[in-house]
Amino acid sequence: MMGVRAQQKEKTRRSLVEAAFSQLSAERSFASLSLREVAREAGIAPTSFYRHFRDVDELGLTMVDESGLMLRQLMRQARQRIAKGGSVIRTSVSHLYGIYR
Repeated sequence: MMGVRAQQKEKTRRSLVEAAFSQLSAERSFASLSLREVAREAGIAPTSFYRHFRDVDELGLTMVDESGLMLRQLMRQARQRIAKGGSVIRTSVSHLYGIYR
């Protein structure tokens, strides 16, 4: 079981990852992300960022890992729906659409 301090640290780390994801768009790449902007959106001081990640690259690797996990979960759910008689194409498209919403 996590202590209160560990839970808060994980919550802040999660906020940083979510803030970084929210700043990405078709017009804005990962390379253009600002540590200060990500920290500000997460509600922490920029210097506190380094308590959670060594640098922006480590944040990026965490984002890639989480995206891969999410994609595997979505595909597992799609396979389960297909096994229950769902349409392969409709199920796949609806799950992929869910990722990009």
